[in-house]
Amino acid sequence: MPADAPAPDRRMNRELRYFLLFAGFGLLVLPFLVYLAGVVSLGPYEGGLLAFLVALYGAFFTLQPSAWALLLGPYALFWVVRLMTRPLRRRAGAGSA
Repeated sequence: MPADAPAPDRRMNRELRYFLLFAGFGLLVLPFLVYLAGVVSLGPYEGGLLAFLVALYGAFFTLQPSAWALLLGPYALFWVVRLMTRPLRRRAGAGSA
């Protein structure tokens, strides 16, 4: 993006990159980590990895809140941390001016 782009455009572009990064992790990597943790702690999943993924993504596409919470959780956690640290960032920025 050019350096002379308006600030709202740069912010939207940055926010879109954050969303793609964290939502991509939640949609593509996290299901495998959840499956692995379940197999290690609870034993084999009936039907294996493919059955787990079909059930998870099926729940996601039928708008089940639990699947949405799991798959978009990394982005939601990023937002929670961002909101919690916002006062610290403002205070640090004000002290350096």
